[in-house]
Amino acid sequence: MVIFHFAFLPQFVSPSAQRPTLSVFALGLAFAVLTFLVKAPVAVFAGGLSAWLRARPGILAWVHRCSGAILVGLGVRLAFERR
Repeated sequence: MVIFHFAFLPQFVSPSAQRPTLSVFALGLAFAVLTFLVKAPVAVFAGGLSAWLRARPGILAWVHRCSGAILVGLGVRLAFERR
């Protein structure tokens, strides 16, 4: 991730910037804050959904069967794929 950010963020910094290092740091910080604002609610929702599913083993078994069937179907499709 660090290599990606060091390669990606500098293209958004003006070549004539007084402090380009500070600009890259500010862009990285803004990215981190915005990512947290998006991913934190997703994590809270996923945690709640996980607790809800663990309390209902019948539904969880159905989810496992469906996801297993999807993976088997994708494997069969891949086995018969032509180049």
